[in-house]
Amino acid sequence: MKTFKQHLEENRLATLAATAGMIAGSAMAAPPKPEAVERMVDYIKQKEGFRPVAEPDKDAEKGPTVIGYGITHNYPHTGKKIQIGDRVTRQEAEQHVRSYFNNMTPHLEKVPGWDEMHAGQQAALMSFAYNYGPGFYKPNAKPTDNFYTISQDLKNKNWDNVPNSLKLYNKGKDRKTGKKVVLPGLAKRRAEEGQMWRGETSLTQQPKPKQEVSTDHEVIRGDTLGAIAKKYGKSVQDIQRLNPDIKDPNKISVGQKIKTK
Repeated sequence: MKTFKQHLEENRLATLAATAGMIAGSAMAAPPKPEAVERMVDYIKQKEGFRPVAEPDKDAEKGPTVIGYGITHNYPHTGKKIQIGDRVTRQEAEQHVRSYFNNMTPHLEKVPGWDEMHAGQQAALMSFAYNYGPGFYKPNAKPTDNFYTISQDLKNKNWDNVPNSLKLYNKGKDRKTGKKVVLPGLAKRRAEEGQMWRGETSLTQQPKPKQEVSTDHEVIRGDTLGAIAKKYGKSVQDIQRLNPDIKDPNKISVGQKIKTK
């Protein structure tokens, strides 16, 4: 019997396969409202964090390869498979997010009343779809299907119920026990999507500038310059250029601060 995680992965893979065929061209669906897109790009960047180098997703069991701002499996603008070790800039990663939202539009446009939704409602579904794949909406879903409740509320336009339906999808597998439990990160995200849906979160308000976070790496026992460079998506030569005081890459000491950008 398939696990909930396996169903989610199958759903996302099926969506990726479908969107790959849509890139070449199909009837243009109604795009989401511009303020929904801009707010969601910022939201995803904050939620997912930036990975300059593709790596296995450590937040998921047998995780897929992930890069940039949470993009997995394939690059949304080309359909090309993401390979471990691929590199992206922040600008490229943001474009991948925008491409993914563009590709999901034909799926979300099938939700009854999509054009009638305000920007917050569209943003809530975009965030949910970024998590589970835009193919989550299934108008003919059966009660035993994973996304039955949210699909039924959207199909029947029971919009007052949607925030509570979103909250149902907050569980994942606990790594230690193997049991399905409520994950705080998912619970918080579902609650925030509910706020978006109810219009309680301003989508036009610009996010507050982030305080600069130190990008220095403090050397610990066992560190090598090669390992540090790899961690930050750099070459040893890059790190040495940023730290001209390091004359010998084999000589670094515990507690030493090394600039990484």
